[in-house]
Amino acid sequence: MDKFHSNNKVLLPLRGVAVLFTIIELGLTAYGVSYFDGSYTDGFYVYTTNFGSLNFMLFASLWSLLVLAYLLATLRFGRFSHPIASFVLLIVTAIFWFAGFIALAVAVGPSCYGNHACQTVAAASAFGAFLWVIFLVDAIFAGMAAFGGSRSTGQNFSQPMQTA
Repeated sequence: MDKFHSNNKVLLPLRGVAVLFTIIELGLTAYGVSYFDGSYTDGFYVYTTNFGSLNFMLFASLWSLLVLAYLLATLRFGRFSHPIASFVLLIVTAIFWFAGFIALAVAVGPSCYGNHACQTVAAASAFGAFLWVIFLVDAIFAGMAAFGGSRSTGQNFSQPMQTA
């Protein structure tokens, strides 16, 4: 097993936080999709809209849960892991979160004027930003494992660990 997958002290908490935030994101975006399902009212006006970016964030949440299931399984069963596959999955997931939270923040705008559904969608955008950072950090670790480690320390994360 390579050093990347044996270092559970960093990856397990990072992926645990990613699972927690993804479940929170799933709840926030599912509520937003159900509220903005085509027509809604704020008490004065009836709006007909559906945020495509909100639907995309719902997809990103489900995608992330699948990716995290694979990544957590590879921590337990290292023989099923492939460092380049993990790296590619994490980069794609980070790109999804980056595109999603930016698009959702643009769609929501700067202020919600006390509208609880709008504030929920704004919170979903914020959690999307946190998830982007988490998946980006995880992708950096996966890239070090897949492509050879760190230049500053001289460590090669793709080589098997040596036992004394």
